[in-house]
Amino acid sequence: MSEAQTPRTLDTGAQERPRETPWETPVVAVVVTHNRLALLKTCLAAIHGQEPRPDRIVVVDNGSSDGTAEWLAEQRVVMPELLVVRQANIGSAGAYHTAFATALELGARWIWSTDDDGIPAPGALAELLRQGERHDLDLVGPTVVAAEDRGDLAFTMQGFTKADAFTAAAQDGIVPGTIALFNGTLLRRRVFERIGNIKREMFIWGDEWEFTLRARRAGLRDGTAVHALHVHPRNRRTQRPLAGGFLGTVEEMPENRAPYFFRNMGYIHATYERKSIARMMVKYTLYYLLHRRADVKGLRGFWTHYRAGLQNRYPQDLQASPTAAAPAVPPQSYPKSV
Repeated sequence: MSEAQTPRTLDTGAQERPRETPWETPVVAVVVTHNRLALLKTCLAAIHGQEPRPDRIVVVDNGSSDGTAEWLAEQRVVMPELLVVRQANIGSAGAYHTAFATALELGARWIWSTDDDGIPAPGALAELLRQGERHDLDLVGPTVVAAEDRGDLAFTMQGFTKADAFTAAAQDGIVPGTIALFNGTLLRRRVFERIGNIKREMFIWGDEWEFTLRARRAGLRDGTAVHALHVHPRNRRTQRPLAGGFLGTVEEMPENRAPYFFRNMGYIHATYERKSIARMMVKYTLYYLLHRRADVKGLRGFWTHYRAGLQNRYPQDLQASPTAAAPAVPPQSYPKSV
């Protein structure tokens, strides 16, 4: 049995009860984690301390081995709204796929999403809900500021790198058409009803951008609520200028992660940005031949994985979902799907 097919278990806790209406749990927060217990503790404390507090909190433990499962099992004393799903490590895309499916099964009207290294500031959820309803947004995100310096944005947004300048660009509290997806992002249920779940076989890198493009293609509206803050480590992507910047930049990444990046970019380009295909091929061919000094192995790997993405060919072990295990509560009390 491959890692992606390892059974997952649902730890629902003793206080689970049947749902009577589809919106009995209007807001479900979801957190994905893997071997970062110290960060997870801070993240969950910040979520639990929100006013209003999410109706349920779903944590997907993606194969942690650092005591995360044991610590989470103890938390229902102080967090009766907590629900834990344990599964093999199938990447952030696989974890979010499980998290969203679980939240939808619980009847969520809104799903509030974050990684374990994201910390929502007090009042963030209230502001996201307010702006989402006020502007009828389908996906509404916070201003994601850098943990190292909260005057900086953790991710460049529409060319802005400073939080104050980005906030000043808002229109009635919103910067429309921009979002750092899954970093404290609030998503309506209708997003998933319209476009489906995240593409779990992407594993890591690019899955959130693909989901954003899919939502926009479907006519769903996104924006950033600038007065809702989310603290996250600064984006540390390494970009190398190519041909003095004339051909833009290329992403430099660890060798073990390059296949995911190239395959996912191939899929995204073939599906949404076909004009980028030729440029991508030229850029990385030059990168491996010139900057990497005729790195034939690296070039061959790029072509193999990028072409697989162009053809939507993903390894079987990434496409397979974890097999669900029996719930840890009596069947009559397990929440039914809607």
